[in-house]
Amino acid sequence: MRPAWSLRSVRGLGPVRVGRRAGLTEAVTPDGELLHRSPLPGAAVRRWLRDHGGEPVAGDLPAVRCARAYGTAFQLKVWQAVRRIPSGQTQTYGQLAKSIGCGSARAVGVALGANPLAGLIPCHRVVAADGLGGFAWGVDLKRAWLRAEADGAAR
Repeated sequence: MRPAWSLRSVRGLGPVRVGRRAGLTEAVTPDGELLHRSPLPGAAVRRWLRDHGGEPVAGDLPAVRCARAYGTAFQLKVWQAVRRIPSGQTQTYGQLAKSIGCGSARAVGVALGANPLAGLIPCHRVVAADGLGGFAWGVDLKRAWLRAEADGAAR
């Protein structure tokens, strides 16, 4: 995959390259760990990064420095767990809380609400037990991303 974007965080994620492969947008660490794969276009991910605190950085690749790409130890634990939810699948806030040894679905929801990189940390894959639940960038976007991922997984 030829990188289309590079993201540098203060701490937490480290460098991330976003590019296209087989019609999907992938976000990959330098050591090859796949962080995110979805049918969302790379331009949408780049636009989201720019709109949420990104700042161009000189270099060979288009790049962004997101000073907000860090969190508390608990937030990082939640965000790591969310990255393991496969594209096209969801978990409830309660299921995610249980998977990380936290008894509070509400605490998980608060951590997800602080996620500065929704395009790369797919918090839209976490839903309420009785429906879609909230989303910091709007429930319509959450619904659209889930639908796009479900359509991509069905192919």
